[in-house]
This record gives sequence, C-alpha cells and structure tokens, in this order.
Amino acid sequence: MKRLQLHHWILIAMVVGAALGLALNWAGTREMVDADTVGKVAMVGKEAGDLFLRLLQMLVVPLIVSSLVTGVTGMGDLRTLGSIGGRAIAFYVTTSLLAIVTGIAMVNLIQPGAGADLALLEGDVSGAPLITEAPGGVGAVLWEQLKGLVPKNPLASASEGDMLPVIFFSLLMGVFVSMAEHHEGSKDASVVRRFFSGLFDVMMQMTLFVVKFAPIGVFGFTLYAAAGKGPGAFRVLGWYVVTVFVALVIHAAVTLPLILRLASGRSPLAYARALITALVTAFSTASSNGTLPLTLQNVEEAGVKPQVASFVLPLGATINMDGTALYEAVAVLFIAQVYGVDLSLVQQGIVAITALLASIGAAGIPHAGMVMMVVVLDAVGLPTSAVALILAVDRILDMCRTTVNVWSDSIAAAVVDAQE
Repeated sequence: MKRLQLHHWILIAMVVGAALGLALNWAGTREMVDADTVGKVAMVGKEAGDLFLRLLQMLVVPLIVSSLVTGVTGMGDLRTLGSIGGRAIAFYVTTSLLAIVTGIAMVNLIQPGAGADLALLEGDVSGAPLITEAPGGVGAVLWEQLKGLVPKNPLASASEGDMLPVIFFSLLMGVFVSMAEHHEGSKDASVVRRFFSGLFDVMMQMTLFVVKFAPIGVFGFTLYAAAGKGPGAFRVLGWYVVTVFVALVIHAAVTLPLILRLASGRSPLAYARALITALVTAFSTASSNGTLPLTLQNVEEAGVKPQVASFVLPLGATINMDGTALYEAVAVLFIAQVYGVDLSLVQQGIVAITALLASIGAAGIPHAGMVMMVVVLDAVGLPTSAVALILAVDRILDMCRTTVNVWSDSIAAAVVDAQE
C-alpha cells in the first residue's frame, strides 16, 4: 500500500475537521448538544491551530533574514540582483493589477450589494469592533508605505511582525556583505556570509520538523471554523462571497496559469501538484508569512533555483498580495452598493490604485486585508465602520485569498527563474 504523503494527511484533516465541526454546529443549533460544549470544542480546535501557526511564525523572521542575505550574496554580481528584483517587482505589480481588474469586473457584473438589507447585515455583526480612523488619500498611503520601509530598529520591527522593514534591512545587509567580500581590505565578510548560509540550512531543517504537525493545525482551524460559525452566518452575504470566490478562481485558475505557461513553459497542473502542501496550509492558516517555510521547500523541490526562490518568495510574501488586492476592491464596491453609492469609473480607478498600494503593505497574517481595507474605503469617502458589515464571512474569504497570494508568489519564482 502506498504511503500517504503530508498533503494527503492535511486534506484528510481538513475534511474530518469540517465534518465534525458542522455536525457539532448542527447538533448545537437543535439543542441536541449543549451550545457551550460546541463553543468549547471550537475553541480547543482554535487553540490547536493557533499553536501550529505560532510554530510556523517562529520560523518566519530568521528564515526571511537568512534566506534574503544568502540569496543576495549567492548571486555574486549585484547586477544579477537588480535583474531578479526588477523582474519580480514587475510581476507583482502586473498580476496584482490584473487581479484588481478581475475583481472590479465581477462586482460590476454580479452586483452583489444591490438591494441588500443594510439593517440585516449590520445585525449579523452586532458587537463587532469598528475601525474608525484611517490615513486619507492615495498620496498619504504611498508616503506611509515608503517611509515604513526604513526601520527605526530592525529587531523591534521583527518582534512586531512588520516584515517590510525586515526585508529592506536584510536586502541592504546582503548587498553590503557582498560588497565587503570583494573589498580588498575586508577579511571577515566571508564569515558573515557563511554564518547566514548556515543559519538558512538550519532554519530549513527546523521547517521540515515543524511541518510534520501541519495536519493537527489544519484539523484545529477547520474544526473551529465549522463548529463556531456553521453555514448560517454566510447566507446573508452569499452573493458577496460568490463574487469574491469567482473572481479569485478566475485569477488563480486562468490568469496566473496562463502567465506561468507563457513565461516559463511549465505545466500549471504539475506545478500546482508540487505546491499542494503549501497551498493547503495557506488555505487552512490564512497566513502567507506562516506558510513561507513550506512555500520555499515546495518551490525548490519543483526545480526553482534556491538563490531565486530565497529572494523572490520572502519578498513576495510581504508585497505580492493578488488575492488581498482583489478582495479589497470587491469588498469596497460591495459596501458602496449596499449603501446605494454609485461609484464612477474614476472612483473605481482610485479604488484599484489604493487597493494595490494597501495590499503591498498588508502583513501576511490572518485578517490583515481587513485592516488595510479601511484605507481604501477612506480614499473614496465611504464610512470606514462599514468594514464591520463583512466580518461574518471574512475568515473563509481570508483563507481563499491567502491561497491565491501564495500561488502567485510561487508562480513569480518560477517565472523569474525561467527568465534568468
């Protein structure tokens, strides 16, 4: 009998968790099981999932720093770094814009918010925390993103999970380690390079150990979502969920595979099979940063050169958020429809640009896109408290858009690798 692979166990855990959770939710709503018991079981699942996610997040900062420094110094010629970085960023911007355009097209076609009962939607999220403040304007968003690149203290940024400054500092360190190695007066720079190379090897070994617990974490998260929410919370927002889901599927199953085939010659199906463990983990944890160790492992196993993967993937996990950008654009237009606001083409263009900028700064953690959406709402004058309207279904959509984010990062690595 063929031995089951890790991704098989992850899928089994997801199915079992969903089945058990929905059964408990069904029994609880019919008073066959005490509601408190259902809630406690859901929280046990959440705690198990959170523990696994913390194990993954424990690896993220040292993995990003060591992989970027090793990737930059391993390129030798810094012109190669500029070439890879330029191609990667061009890919990120292009695919994010394509995702946003797809989302805007679908929300205008389906009109999920037209005729929605605003009072009923607000009733679904009664008691939810409202976010009421956000920086205004596209220019302010862009300036904050640029300023946020430079850390006051790299260690403080790392401890707070602020990845953009960590990536900026790591890239600079890699560049100057490489320059110091070629400087005639420097004797010890190679020691620094070997240190980070060794650290990267150790972190990958730790990753291999931690991912063995992935089925437990996936089971816990799925049990929590199914038992705690059940199907009822999603009915009022059904058309909104359908719109986001269809747009994500079009981007993930049509646009990105077409780019992969044309730009690298790879088979999208074969590449997706190689990435299955990372994609399933991204779906269950809703964390692209937390999934990064698995993404690195799967992409390298698929044949992408390590020096390309170790540079492109950590960068992409922070600034390449196709799914998040698409979701933010759809959500803002949905909220406008719910409030009866008819956004012009110019205003929809502002939504697209702001969603792109906001997605670049969205941390690769669960629900980060929800926080960044406040920026997009503010840019077109919609009430930022409207974020609360869609909190009921954010978790499942967060899982879907994170999977698309990780899939896009992985395709970026394959495309840049082929072009190098």
